[in-house]
Amino acid sequence: MFHFSLVIGLFCKVLTQDPGTMDRADADPRFSCIADLVENNQSPHRFCPYCELFQPDFTKHCKLCDVCIKDYDHHCLFLNRCVGRGNHRLFIFFILFMVIAHLLFVATATSYLYDKMPAGNHSLSLWLTLLGEEFWVVVMMVMNALTLLWEAWLLTEQFDAVATGTTTYFRQCESKARQRSLGQRWVKVLSFLLEGRRRVGSGQKEDKTSIDI
Repeated sequence: MFHFSLVIGLFCKVLTQDPGTMDRADADPRFSCIADLVENNQSPHRFCPYCELFQPDFTKHCKLCDVCIKDYDHHCLFLNRCVGRGNHRLFIFFILFMVIAHLLFVATATSYLYDKMPAGNHSLSLWLTLLGEEFWVVVMMVMNALTLLWEAWLLTEQFDAVATGTTTYFRQCESKARQRSLGQRWVKVLSFLLEGRRRVGSGQKEDKTSIDI
């Protein structure tokens, strides 16, 4: 119940916390018109025609939320919420606690099924009979296990982005970031989880690539 309360609390916090909505005070001060972009060899896509603002680095307009998000990571369709500078760390903590919740369910369900077996008799036929009698428990175990696989992939993507100093949307191919040892990458991930996100992309080149949707 304690863990369930933590998960619900994190869920509500992710839904209500500002993901990093950009306002006019956050507009890139280097540019005031399209001509400035051309003069500085910057792509015109840095200007958001929806918000009519010049976007700083690692900012993207979310068409579903209709706002520009700083340090944009992705728009979570399950939460119907953007993940950005304001709630990125909170989102990762939420996924980590969800992983623990699913592991607890699988472990508890396995213990429950094992206790239902007669002592000293664990034959295959008895297991099949038990699985038929506890069909919905087995179904829930399978669904939780599949969700765990998806969450493991999601956390791998998130940790890889954090370790390379970017977000999952603004994928970097910086050789220096990719050449970091496994220990260095985990240090960056742990620093992010404990202290929060520093400005992504600091110390990296201005040339950034992304895939628009």
